[in-house]
Amino acid sequence: MEVRLLEGDLWQTPADVLALGVYEDEGIEGAVARVNQELGGVLAEAITRREFEPKPLKSWHTYTLGRLLARRVVLLGLGRRHEFDATQLRKVAGRLAQECQQLKAETAIVALPEGTGSLAGWVQAATEGLIIGGWRFSGYKRDPEPRVETRFWLALPEAADRRAAEEGVRVGRIVAEAQNLARDLGWRPSNLLYPDLLAKEAVRVAHASGLEVEVFDESRLQELGMGGILAVGQGSQYPPRLVVLRYRGQRPQTLALVGKGITFDSGGISLKPAQGMDEMKFDMLGAAAVLGAMSAIAALKPPINVVGLMALAQNMPSGTAYKPGDVITTFSGKTIEILNTDAEGRVALADAVSYAAHLGADWIVETSTLTGAAIIALGHEAAALIATDQLLAGEVVAAAEEAGERVWQLPAYPEFKELYKSQVADLNNSPGRDAGTITAGMIVSEFADGRPFAHLDIAGPAWTKAGPLNAQEQGATGVMVRTFVRLTHRLSRDLT
Repeated sequence: MEVRLLEGDLWQTPADVLALGVYEDEGIEGAVARVNQELGGVLAEAITRREFEPKPLKSWHTYTLGRLLARRVVLLGLGRRHEFDATQLRKVAGRLAQECQQLKAETAIVALPEGTGSLAGWVQAATEGLIIGGWRFSGYKRDPEPRVETRFWLALPEAADRRAAEEGVRVGRIVAEAQNLARDLGWRPSNLLYPDLLAKEAVRVAHASGLEVEVFDESRLQELGMGGILAVGQGSQYPPRLVVLRYRGQRPQTLALVGKGITFDSGGISLKPAQGMDEMKFDMLGAAAVLGAMSAIAALKPPINVVGLMALAQNMPSGTAYKPGDVITTFSGKTIEILNTDAEGRVALADAVSYAAHLGADWIVETSTLTGAAIIALGHEAAALIATDQLLAGEVVAAAEEAGERVWQLPAYPEFKELYKSQVADLNNSPGRDAGTITAGMIVSEFADGRPFAHLDIAGPAWTKAGPLNAQEQGATGVMVRTFVRLTHRLSRDLT
């Protein structure tokens, strides 16, 4: 999808759609007032008759019948002016992209409303919304439905800094395309994206982005003593992989991003119920977020080093699968007693997180679709955060807020450690329902070797129903890509 700044005059440029925002309870003014006059008062009448209410994400459109160069006018509800921020702009832009798809519009001019904060950040949010909101998974149908790719032109407010706006479009496009990469991977079925294929996709992205990449196959994992990833994947005909991506900045500090990549989670011997098991193809969205973020980081070139680790396995029941009661030894040397093979994410992540510490990372941030309990606590609206370092936790929360993604920190009281003690190993992998999201994150933190660590449980927001940034009925969102990109910026800035 193409997003550019409008070169010519708003009123002298032909387009299929002219999109204008309207604030609630403020009447019509500016460009909306002019369009209303040109169309004989039809916009004011639509508002008076309540055919259109300028509430958030509401829209209304009409033909111009040749009175303007644009074929249609689309009004977008912005809500109350004091509540309208970059997050709302991103959502409104996403909804507009979906509307343009329905209208089969090839070109659309978007009159960008004035906003708070930097112009570059404002334009970036609009660009992200248009590209993310208009994306759909192409699918595997023999005869796919034809789709029109809308070209968007952003019309800036008067006296706007065009150079800053161009930078906003550039960054917005990079970040949105990275998020859509993660979404595309999440949509793919597990028979077409088992661990080796996902590793090859990571290699392709790395080569295209200029990242360094290593893939550890089962022999290398065995050599390194990564018993966690090997145990989770040993029941599948498709062996596990660990992908290590490296971006090298100019500063010595290193951020490690770690993602869970279970390309299908049957639960293993502790088999999941059949209903809803098809959604378990989404259990690799943590790794997908890491890959998407790394591709954007390579393009944006922050000054710090960033290493991305993707722990890839397929959790299947078979005669070779790991079993409840097994004790496995991880890369760190710590042992885990397996009480439930469906608590496999923390087992695979143990090796990836300890390897990040082995590489000398200054901060380790891990994301995974780890627990159903996170959905019970926070629904599909926010990721749960468990952290061992409050300074890092604050940076993650701030980065998420800036990126328009929600994160909610849960406590990691030392008393919770008692729940995952084991009589036969260093810890057990499934301490029960009490504080389930918290203990899962704390178990993973045990392998960070004392380094500042943050865990993000994205089980809720990783895949959701249709919305302004998700055009399909239900699907992968690519959550945490934007947060990770913002986090690299924040950590870099804090070092100056």
